[in-house]
Amino acid sequence: MEIHSFPENNSKGQELTNSTESLTATEGGSITLPCTAHNISDKKVFWFQTEGYPIFVLNESQTADDRFELGRSNGDDWGLQIHDVTEWDAGTYRCLLNTKPVQMKTLHLTVLIPAKINKTMSSTSMNVFEGEDVELYCDVRGNPEPLVRWIRNDESVAVGKNLSLYDVTCESSGTYTCTASNNVGKTAYHDIQVAVCTNAAEETHHRNEGFAFILFFWCIKDIFISSA
Repeated sequence: MEIHSFPENNSKGQELTNSTESLTATEGGSITLPCTAHNISDKKVFWFQTEGYPIFVLNESQTADDRFELGRSNGDDWGLQIHDVTEWDAGTYRCLLNTKPVQMKTLHLTVLIPAKINKTMSSTSMNVFEGEDVELYCDVRGNPEPLVRWIRNDESVAVGKNLSLYDVTCESSGTYTCTASNNVGKTAYHDIQVAVCTNAAEETHHRNEGFAFILFFWCIKDIFISSA
């Protein structure tokens, strides 16, 4: 923000041409929101975030968040520094000089967030039977919106957060890797193992269940006969 004073008009305060600026920061990094005020005299410089309470009034912090500080390299510098930037820092900031009328500079901050995969909310390794349908899901976030791909045997098999496998066979078994990238930070990965059991294994499973039930029935029968 450039606030210019004119000697012949100094008693009337400073002059500011309203302006708007867009800035970008990366999550976890630092950024300075520029604001320059020349010869503010008895006026005060305020920093506001969106429509909330002031962050700074002159050199005095109005927030308990110590990530915010003034980066005053000289007497005219009223830049606002934000450290360890989070996604919640995105939004509109205003550097304001309390003249009449009020003069201010508006800054819009966008926070870039590397692609991240929430493995707790994503699909995990599973065992399924031949002929079943399988739905794999990858919970992804980031800004800008990450590109999500599914990789199997070093080949891309699908794009998007969901991967559908229909009427699976033994050949469907293997590792399915969800990748997410948005050119901010490193690519994120999540491996999901899918094991497809044959129908023969399923039949053996059911036969074993049936045998266990029959064995249980005969054991109960013997108990009643012995106690009779």
